[in-house]
Amino acid sequence: MDSEQQIFWTFFITTMCGFILTMTRQMYKSKCSKVSLCGIVIERDVRAEIQLDEQVVNRNQSTTDLENIKSPTSQTSPRNNQL
Repeated sequence: MDSEQQIFWTFFITTMCGFILTMTRQMYKSKCSKVSLCGIVIERDVRAEIQLDEQVVNRNQSTTDLENIKSPTSQTSPRNNQL
């Protein structure tokens, strides 16, 4: 293989991997319960995935709320109270 072919195949494989990963991410986010493509039918339980996603979001929000309670951003200093 010469250098031009190596560059082409490296670019092609990298592009295809990126495309496959992007399509996989979009299929997960779509929350479709049934997908059929070229005679292949995929059915999945999206209710469980939605509940899992909601739990993760709620956990992240509670962590953010705890951080805000520990360090409030709008504190007044004693110097401002004297003015």
